[in-house]
Amino acid sequence: MNYLWQNYAEDNEFYLDTKPLSPYLEIGSVDGKRIGINPLLRFHDIFSPLFESDCDADENPRGAFENCLLHYLAKLDRKSGLHAVSFAEHALDAELRAEHYGKRAAELYSTLSDAEQRLLLIFLQRHEAAEGLRSIFFDAVEQFFPSTESFYHEFEEKFLLCIPAPETEHNCRLMELLMRLLLDMDATAEIFWNSRFGLIGVRETMRLDEFVIY
Repeated sequence: MNYLWQNYAEDNEFYLDTKPLSPYLEIGSVDGKRIGINPLLRFHDIFSPLFESDCDADENPRGAFENCLLHYLAKLDRKSGLHAVSFAEHALDAELRAEHYGKRAAELYSTLSDAEQRLLLIFLQRHEAAEGLRSIFFDAVEQFFPSTESFYHEFEEKFLLCIPAPETEHNCRLMELLMRLLLDMDATAEIFWNSRFGLIGVRETMRLDEFVIY
C-alpha cells in the first residue's frame, strides 16, 4: 500500500479521487506523474465536506478544496507550535538581512550565532511593540551580559555601562548592534569593558578619602 509521501516528487500532479477503488487505499489510479488521492483515509475530518451531498463542490470544486486545504494548513501550524511571535520574529529577521535597518546593522547581525540572533529578535520585537514608551536596551544588555551595571552621567548626559566581559571583537560588534537597534536615538552610552569604576554624587559608590586607586 502506498501513501501520499511515498515516492514523492515536486512535479507530481495530485488530484482528489472522488471514487476511490477502496476506502483503505490512499493512492488510487496512477497515470505517469498524475496521481489520484483518496484523502478520506487519513484526512477525513478535513476533506470530508468535499464529498457531502450538501457541499457546493460540484458548483465550485476549487473553492471547496481551497477552503479545506487552508483549514488543514492552519491545523498543521497549530500542531507545530507556530504562533504570532514566531511569524513576527521571522519577518524581523528578513528585514534585518534585507538592510531595512541599515547596511551596517545587517553586517553586524550576520556575525551573531543563531542563539544570539533569536534573542536579539525577541528584544527587537518588544522594542517595536513598546513604540518607544519603554527602554528595552538595558534589558537586552543585561540578558546578553549578565551583571552589567548602568549609570547615568548627568554632566555629560550619557549612560555609563560597566560590562563584566572582555573587550573582544565579537562583544564590541554585539554592543554596537544593540545600540543601533534598541538605544533611544537621543541617548548616548560609553562602555567600560571588564572594569569597575566608582561614582561620586547622588548614586555614589565611593567617598573621598575612603578608596584606594591601584
